[in-house]
Amino acid sequence: MHPTPLQILSHIPGFVWAILAMITYFGIKQSTATAVRAKRLIVLPALWLVFGAWGVEKSFGLDGLPGLAWLAGIVAGVLVLRALRWPGNVRYDAVSRRFLVPGSWVPMALMMGIFVLKFASGMSLALHPDYAHHTVYALSFSAAFGLFSGAFLGRAINILSHRPQTPDAVTA
Repeated sequence: MHPTPLQILSHIPGFVWAILAMITYFGIKQSTATAVRAKRLIVLPALWLVFGAWGVEKSFGLDGLPGLAWLAGIVAGVLVLRALRWPGNVRYDAVSRRFLVPGSWVPMALMMGIFVLKFASGMSLALHPDYAHHTVYALSFSAAFGLFSGAFLGRAINILSHRPQTPDAVTA
């Protein structure tokens, strides 16, 4: 017998709801134009890379094919975002040494995508632990974690590429 949705919800740890609240907050924040320093641009992709690695390691292990699928997903995510040149209309303000990034709901969608993916993976493995040993399942989730994380990395690279290559900009 499978648990009811109410039973499933009652067993979700509190920290999961805290993560969802944080994602929602930061997603809404990214929906408006922001001025951001280069160092801060690295934080979000780094967090999602760690979160993705944790998801793959906890579920399937990073060694072997799941790890390779995760890395391939990262590369694919970076390449897709680089090709799309998203976000567009980024400007670099040399005076404040900040990037002026237009607001978008895409980061929220990406963050929610990672959250839902991790939640779905965790729930399905809790209900069916044997799924962790199914190659297609493990590779699909691992590649998807990498793809989402790579998208954030590609976005950061695209934004950073708007900085002029002058001696002053390099030290910023």
